[in-house]
Amino acid sequence: MTTKHYLLLLLIVLFAGGLRFTGLNWDAKSHLHPDERFLTMVASSITLPSTIMTYFDTTASPANPHNRGFSFYVYGTYPLHGTKLVARLLHRDTYDEIVLIGRALSGVADLITVILVFCIGAHLTKRNEAGLLAALCYALAVVPIQLSHFFTVDPYVTLFITIALWHILRGRIGFFTGVAIGLAISAKISAILILPVLFLCLISLWPWRGNTPAIVKKRKLVLIGGFLSLVGLLLTVRVSYPYLFSGLHLNPLLLANWKQLASFDGPTTSFPPGLQWVNVSPLQPALDLIVFGLGLPLSTLACMSIIRLALAFWKKPRWNPMFFLVLWVFFIFGYQSLQFAKPMRYFWAAYPSLAVFAGITLYQLLRFISHKIRARYVGQLVNVFMCASLFLWPLSFVSMYSRPHTRVAASTWIFTHVPPQSTIAWEHWDDPLPFAIAPYTPSSYTQIQLPSFDPDDAEKIQKIQNVLTRADYLILSSNRAYGSLKRAGARFPLTNRLYQRLFSGALGFDLVAQFTSRPMVPVPGVSLCIPIPGFSYGSTSASLETCPTNGIHIIDDYADETFTVYDHPK
Repeated sequence: MTTKHYLLLLLIVLFAGGLRFTGLNWDAKSHLHPDERFLTMVASSITLPSTIMTYFDTTASPANPHNRGFSFYVYGTYPLHGTKLVARLLHRDTYDEIVLIGRALSGVADLITVILVFCIGAHLTKRNEAGLLAALCYALAVVPIQLSHFFTVDPYVTLFITIALWHILRGRIGFFTGVAIGLAISAKISAILILPVLFLCLISLWPWRGNTPAIVKKRKLVLIGGFLSLVGLLLTVRVSYPYLFSGLHLNPLLLANWKQLASFDGPTTSFPPGLQWVNVSPLQPALDLIVFGLGLPLSTLACMSIIRLALAFWKKPRWNPMFFLVLWVFFIFGYQSLQFAKPMRYFWAAYPSLAVFAGITLYQLLRFISHKIRARYVGQLVNVFMCASLFLWPLSFVSMYSRPHTRVAASTWIFTHVPPQSTIAWEHWDDPLPFAIAPYTPSSYTQIQLPSFDPDDAEKIQKIQNVLTRADYLILSSNRAYGSLKRAGARFPLTNRLYQRLFSGALGFDLVAQFTSRPMVPVPGVSLCIPIPGFSYGSTSASLETCPTNGIHIIDDYADETFTVYDHPK
């Protein structure tokens, strides 16, 4: 690797950092991501143990969320502990500051993943240029950019699964492979999905034929590697996820939490966040990834690479290490797509592999164009145009973080336009607005709750009528209710009819303000909204669509709720 390659990799990492750290305080410390809000509450409440013995004492450790009043906790703990430690070292161990530390560490973890993607791409092709383009493709992937802005455990899962894949692709299975997988599992238990790929790698390394001394030695090395990886995994889980255990057994409280979490799933669920997944096709996550997660240019490149691999294998069956990445992508999509809940973040761990595929195809296309187009400058222009197209979607997405969050902007508007003592109705299971913005406080208003998620019956309709009769203003701070209730329309016909009448103006309420912050390309003098077909979540409000400012706006309002509701809800 030459100095030029190191410099280019550094530039890609710096650029990726710019995308991930822009607007880190995107909600102005309003804690508008519910999962993040929960982790922030836990991180603020726990205390780091003073001794090793206390750390491993599940029933007494002050670092165990169960011992700090959080009876329901299903994530791993070391991301929490690491964030707490850094916050203490920086003297920012407060509720409002620790969330920013957590977001920054998420970004740092993903920058390391960018470097790993380079390593994998360069190793598979023996070309540093291909590795650099793979790293660039991952740097430009929108879902990793978005999720790096959140204080959650998912960045650690993606990072350590990518490290494990780096070991698997080189056939170097051993203790540190197990450590990487153990750290992924210790962040989130669903990371055990990587274990079948490890097992297949061991099978591929095993010499099935022959009994020569060299073959016997190789079998011993495979067995030793598998054993060491198992030891590394178990030791790492025991150290980094101590509260998974209670003495010599699994922690019954944690097992009960997982069981309770599983009970929220299923088409008959009454858990409000679960209703958004009712009647969702198993193909929807792939569509979400292609259009929003990676964007059409990167998705096209990744699909081309996988198709080329399949065709090459069809013509001449021969093992290729890249098949491990293919297996991982198809395995995670096959499993997660068949689950009831299918949020986009559940597929994040597949993005590094897809970026490798996209980068390799891009490298091959750029070389092909350079060699086939004889007019040198024409070929260069084509290559520049092709690469530039990869930047449009991520840059338009990141532009959202340079503007006030829609709920912050809406709260400011309410304080300056809605008279004090007004009665404001807000929806159950959504964030009530306004929230406090100095020097204003919501106590100047009477706030009443609309029972949106109650079962449809005469009692609910009576409650709704009472609320709407009292309310001067009705505020919908996202599409959570009218989006998920439409998905479960057979169970909520009356409530869906209410929202249809509300948005058509037939309910007696007039629209006075709407706040959006969509992905946007600034173009002076142009005001254009581009809808994305094939998505319908929350489309009940489509009749109210506006394009309020100059620029080319991508209407992503109707994508997977988890893609919009945290950092740019309508």
